[in-house]
Amino acid sequence: MDNDQTETTGKNLTDDELEQLKALLRRFCTYDLDQFELVKTQSPYAEAYIVISNKPIPGTQRKDYNTI
Repeated sequence: MDNDQTETTGKNLTDDELEQLKALLRRFCTYDLDQFELVKTQSPYAEAYIVISNKPIPGTQRKDYNTI
């Protein structure tokens, strides 16, 4: 999963890339996610931490989340 392609692609995701990302995240959550997944990646500015979970982060509400 360490296939960093940030140097070889454009800056922003295209609409097609964003839709592909959403589809892959839905598929990951359906078939591969157990309880949670913690992911870390490097951006040019700082590390980014990604949490994928079956439960909301404590202190947040359902309305705080974007639906994909």
